Amino acid sequence: MGKGLPDWETEFDLQEVDRLAGTLLTRYRDLKIWLLEGALGAGKTTLVKALCKRLGVNQEATSPTFSLVNSYESESQSIIYHLDLYRLSNLEQAAEIGLYEITDSGYFCLIEWASAIGYQPADSSLLIHIDHLHQTKRRISVWIQ
Repeated sequence: MGKGLPDWETEFDLQEVDRLAGTLLTRYRDLKIWLLEGALGAGKTTLVKALCKRLGVNQEATSPTFSLVNSYESESQSIIYHLDLYRLSNLEQAAEIGLYEITDSGYFCLIEWASAIGYQPADSSLLIHIDHLHQTKRRISVWIQ
């Protein structure tokens, strides 16, 4: 998935996702573009919900599978973008929904399925891969790109 050994890796239970989100933000908060990969149902959106809560978003984060882009305002009036590129066919379609403007905004960007269209951010980013191990057990592997 990532290049070489992950920067960080751990196994977790989905009930621990809030704690995991806190750990990730403590370790990698300076990186604003996070790419989330993993099979359908692995927990990408579940992790995004926990990250948004930790970032001070008071509304429930929802999957942007059909809207493609959701944006949330945090308590500090910062914006958090959540994109799902699964239904796109190519980078041109991603440009049409504002992907490059969003990733250049300086705001937090959580992008599911970037690999579906071969999107690779120009700036440093975090690649997060979630593997489904068991019913509620997951492995998360993280690379700084």
